[in-house]
Amino acid sequence: MMWSTLLVLMVGIEPAVGAPAPKPSPRGRAILASMALPGTGQMILGSAKRGEALLWFDGTLWALWGGFSWFSSAREHDARLFAGREAGADLNVRESRYYRALEQYDNADQYNDGVRADARDIYPDDPELQHVYYESQKYFGSKTWNWSSDSARFRYWGTGRDAALNAQFVVGALLLNRLASVVDCAFFAGSGRSEPRVEFRPGDTEPGIKVCCRF
Repeated sequence: MMWSTLLVLMVGIEPAVGAPAPKPSPRGRAILASMALPGTGQMILGSAKRGEALLWFDGTLWALWGGFSWFSSAREHDARLFAGREAGADLNVRESRYYRALEQYDNADQYNDGVRADARDIYPDDPELQHVYYESQKYFGSKTWNWSSDSARFRYWGTGRDAALNAQFVVGALLLNRLASVVDCAFFAGSGRSEPRVEFRPGDTEPGIKVCCRF
C-alpha cells in the first residue's frame, strides 16, 4: 500500500523506550507557581539564586505600581480641582465621560454640538431618536464648562498622564516577568542533567519519527 511507504511524523510526550519510568517531576508545579509569583518555581526546581532575583524584581515592580497608582490618583484629584477653578466644571459629577469631554472641548457648547452631529450620524433618518440620544448625552445647567484658555485645558489634559502611563508600563513589566519565569521553569531552571530534553527517535510500531519530550 502507498500509505505504508510514507514517512509518518508522530509527535508524542512519552519516556524513552526501555528506560525506567521517571519519577514524578515538580516542573509542572513550578510552572504554575511562577505564574502566580515569579521566582517560586525556580526555588522549587533548585535554582534558588535565580528565584530570589525574580522575587526581588517582582516585589520592586509591585512597589513601583503602588507608588505610581497613588500618585496618579492624587494628580487626578488635583486636575479636577483645577478644572473646577479654570473651567467652572461640576466636581460632583462622577462619570469619567464628563472629564474626558473636559479634556477635548473648550466648552460645553462645543461638546453638545458634537453630540448633535453624532446623533445625526447614528440615526440619520429618525429625528425622534436623534433627539433622545442628544438629551441623554448632552451636558447643560450646572454641568456646563468654559475653559479660561487653551493652555489651561492642555494643562488639565497633561496632569496625571505621566503617572498613569508609568503605572501601565509597570503592569506590562509584571506580566513579562511572569512570562520569563514560566519559560525559565519550563526549559532551563533545574536542568542540571546531561540528557537532552527533546529527542527525535524512530517510531516503535510503524515507520516514522517520534518526538520525545522530557519534563
